[in-house]
Formats: sequence, structure tokens, C-alpha cells
Amino acid sequence: MAKHKAATEITIAQEEQSAFAAAVFKYKWPGLSVLAVCAAAVLYVQSSSQAATESKRAEWGALYEAQTADDNLAALEQFTAQNSNGNVAAWAYVNQALLRLDDGDYDEAMAALESARAIAPAVLASLQFPIGAEDSGQSLVAHLAASVEQQAAWTKDHPFILENPPLPEGSPRVELMTDLGPIVIGLNAELAPKHVANFTKLVKEGYYDGTRFHRIQPGGFIQGGDPNSRDEDASTWGLGGPTTTIAPEDTGLIHAEGVLAAAKKGGAVKSSGSQFYITASRQHQFDGNYVVYGQVLEGLEFVQEASNAEIREDKAETPVEPVTIISAKML
Repeated sequence: MAKHKAATEITIAQEEQSAFAAAVFKYKWPGLSVLAVCAAAVLYVQSSSQAATESKRAEWGALYEAQTADDNLAALEQFTAQNSNGNVAAWAYVNQALLRLDDGDYDEAMAALESARAIAPAVLASLQFPIGAEDSGQSLVAHLAASVEQQAAWTKDHPFILENPPLPEGSPRVELMTDLGPIVIGLNAELAPKHVANFTKLVKEGYYDGTRFHRIQPGGFIQGGDPNSRDEDASTWGLGGPTTTIAPEDTGLIHAEGVLAAAKKGGAVKSSGSQFYITASRQHQFDGNYVVYGQVLEGLEFVQEASNAEIREDKAETPVEPVTIISAKML
């Protein structure tokens, strides 16, 4: 028989490890665990930072939407009620102050600036700009507050620049009973006798009963007095009224909030024989071109509500559900 060789024994000699290699081997898994924790921490910080950025971006977007809303003052007040701290809220208060200033509501404007000052970043309340007297240093909030104080003082010294003088004692009054509520209007017969005489004549005849405020501008004014508005066919609204017109009267009255004024056709000199409008806010662009002859004494909130009604898509400035004058009577 053939003889087989004995199996050869192979011995693998182990190399001696260096101290570094031994340390790596010993601490490999704990080290990898630490690295994993660090990586997770970095990813969390980045994720949190991105989330914070998205949150701030959403806040600024919400502020923009509030500022551009139809009733932007109410929208801004709602925004600050929900977001009372931080840079975005500070700017929202500044925007409120500017709107209040434009409305002549100086106390509320100053209160809004104080709110902005309390939470404002340095750029609003501390950082000085050369915008003070003789280019002296002044913060933006301080500059706006000084402007509010100056305009309030000027308005106090000139009471009838932005408002009309009080109606003469004993002026005639008219109640327009609408489906929203009563609107009481005082008429200035001393300054606009022709317009007042025509209006009161039509009221006594029941001319306005059942007519609608057929035209509106959001937050601006409501227009009525067209007998065509009794019909359901909105295409004829605004075209009706008596053929007679009224000669212009230079009353010197301005389009302050809640005034009664005579409508007229575009380019016409004389006023419409029956159509009129009531302002829901200041409309000084009409000053000198239309005759103001009355002032709302009660029910301005109904005028403002009617002015903000939904607009039809098929006819501009026409409300979907126009407010109706149920009856008009002298008081």
C-alpha cells in the first residue's frame, strides 16, 4: 500500500499589535456609538434650524396676508392677538399704528407703537438713524411716535380740516330703515338747501322705499337711490332716477367718514335727481367734485357692513345681496 504523508501542521504566528491598534480595537464600538450620537445631534440641529426658518417664513407670510386683507386693521389686530412676541409681531404693531394714524385715531396709534417698542428688535427701538430734528439720531419707533404726537396736536388746532363742522342746531333728520338696521342722517340745509330740499321731498313721497344700495366699494361707500334697483335685473341698476338734476352747491364740506353726498354721472356737473352715496370711511378724493349735504348720526356700523358685502362676478361694484331700504322717513 502506498503510504500517505502525515498532514502538515500550519502554525499562524500572531503579530504583536501596536498600542494605537490595540486602542482602536478596544474602543472601536464605543467610538462608533459616540460618532452616531454626534451625527444625530448635528442632523437634529439642522432640522430644528430648518423648522425654525420655515416657521418664521410662515409668520412673515401671515403678516403679509393680514396687511393686504380688505379689512387689514382687523386682520392685523387678530394677528397680534395670536402672535404677541418677536420681530414679526413688532412690525405688525407698527403697521397697526400707521393705519390708526391714517384714521386719526392717535391714542390707539400711540398704544400700538408702545406695544412695538416693548417687544421690538434693536432695529426698531434702539438703533439710531439720522431721522430726527436736524438729522439727529432717533429710532424708528421714536420717530413714528413723534409724528403721531405732532399730527394729533395739528389736528387739535385745526379741527375742521379732516372733519366737518357740527350740523346746525335743529337740522332736519332722516331715518333710512334698512334690513341691517336704521341709519339716521342729519341734513345740512344751511349749506346745501337745494340738495336737502330735493332729498326730503323724495323721502316724503316714499321714493326710496324698497330700493337697494346697488353699488358699493369695500370699506369705502354705499350708493343707492335708484328706483331700478327694486327690480331683480341688476343690469339696469345705477341707470335710473328722475330726469331732473340739481345744480352744484359749494358747501365746503369734505368726504369725512359717514357723510351723505349726491351721486352724478361721470363728467357731469349737476347732481343726480335721486341717487346718493354714504361714505363708510374718509374718501377725500371726491372732495370738491361732489356735493356733501348730510352726516350719519346713527347706524354707521350698518353702512360699513353693507360696504364690505360680497361682490358679484358678473358686474363690478355690485353686491351679491344688496342691502334694501325698507322705508325712509323724516324724524
